[in-house]
Order: sequence, then C-alpha cells, then structure tokens
Amino acid sequence: MTPLHRLLRNTVAALLLASGLPGTAWAAAGLEDRDWQLTQYWTDAGLTDAMEADRPAVLRFEDGRLGGSAGCNRLLGGYTVDGDELRISPNLASTMMACPPPLMDQEQAVTVALTQVAGFDVSDDGLVLTDADDATLLAFTELESTPLTGTTWSLTHYNNGKGAVTSVLPGSDFVLMLADDGRLSGRACNNYRGGFIAADGDFALEGPLAATKMLCPEPEGVNEQEAAYFAALERAAAYRIRGDELVLLDADGATQARFQAAEPAAASPGD
Repeated sequence: MTPLHRLLRNTVAALLLASGLPGTAWAAAGLEDRDWQLTQYWTDAGLTDAMEADRPAVLRFEDGRLGGSAGCNRLLGGYTVDGDELRISPNLASTMMACPPPLMDQEQAVTVALTQVAGFDVSDDGLVLTDADDATLLAFTELESTPLTGTTWSLTHYNNGKGAVTSVLPGSDFVLMLADDGRLSGRACNNYRGGFIAADGDFALEGPLAATKMLCPEPEGVNEQEAAYFAALERAAAYRIRGDELVLLDADGATQARFQAAEPAAASPGD
C-alpha cells in the first residue's frame, strides 16, 4: 500500500469516526466474513504462485478468529484489526497431517508470513497482506461459495457419535443432494430421502429420513458408518459453506459432517 493510499484510507476512516461509525469496524468489514483463496505467497525467491491442489488454500477472518488452510493442515488463530493495521497471533494452531513436500513447503512459508503481517488492503482485485514496510507477504482472491442446493455433496468426514469426527472409509461413496423445494436425497450404503429446512445458516431435517434396507458387505464397517452418518444428519442444526466445502453443525457448533462439492445434481438417486 502506498503512503498516499494509506493517507486516503485513514482520512476516510477519520470521517467515518466523525460521523459516528467506527473506523475499525469499517476497515474490518472488507476483510472479515469472506473466504480468501491464496494466489501468491512470499519466499526468499520473491512472490510465488500458490500451488494448484484438490483443496485450495483458503483463509477466513471472522470475529477475531482466523481459520482455514494453507493447502494442507487446518490453521486456527487469533487476530486484531486497527484501521488498516492487522496483527495475527504468532501462536497459530494446526493439525498435524502429512502432505506432499511442495504443499508442506507452501504451508510453512504461509504460516511464517502470517506471523509477520502488519497491514492489509482490500480492493476489487482481492486481499493483500503486508509487512511493516508495506511489502506484500500474501495475496488472495475472494472465493465464491458453492450453492447449498443443486450441488452434489460428497461426504468426507462424519461425527461417529463418540465425540470424534472421522474420515469416511476408503471405498465408500456417500453423497447428499438438496433441492430448492426442500427435498433431500442421497446415497450412503442405501439410497435415502427426506425433507429439510435451511435459512440464514440454520439447517434442520423436516421429518424422518426414509432409506432402503440393503446390507452392504463392503467395505467393512460401511453399515456402521451409515448409521452414524444418518444420526449426524439428525443432529444437524446449522450449516456453513466455505468455497466448495459444506459443514453441518449441531446446536452447540460441533461438526457433524463435512462434504466436498462434486458436481451439480442432475437427478436424485433412484429417479
């Protein structure tokens, strides 16, 4: 950000303060509650393009909490905003999953860069995070979220009912489809149907699920996975979409199921 840009931004913030609108809230409004996909990050060789991966590196700033991924593990930490100044907690928490070396290198570089962030700039081109000298550390573009309805959602993780969220069994292929008219359908071990209500982030099944009664011999444990998945759907009380990921949560905010967008739903299973 140039000195002139900074002066103009701070002048606008001062005018907003004079009119009774908090400058910090105004500045944070462009930063927060949006999904930012990484496009470039700083290394010793200069700005480097983010890797193309099945799951892009995406960060989100919301109510003082930073969450997301640098391409491999999930990151979580705190931040503060003052005008166009941004400070991110150096004590970022992370899962410990191993990924291919290029992704791990990117994640390490992004994590280091986040601890050096001193400012930000939101424009029509996206988000830029800068250091104390206004040098670009990280660049992002806004990630458009996949629609809740009309999408085939492929299950990746589910709450097993024992206090853990676990990955689906290899070889299992559970999907969920939600229609604009409130119909729900999908495939687990069995095909299933039902109704749902979703509005403003709230989500609930409408009535019980109906499913066929087939037992599936493989993969081993898939019938137990199906029972736990159906129970997780019954507990769902809210949803959030971050890019191409759908998460169903219970009334306490605990994750019940995670899905990845596959493709637009053309027809319900069994149609």
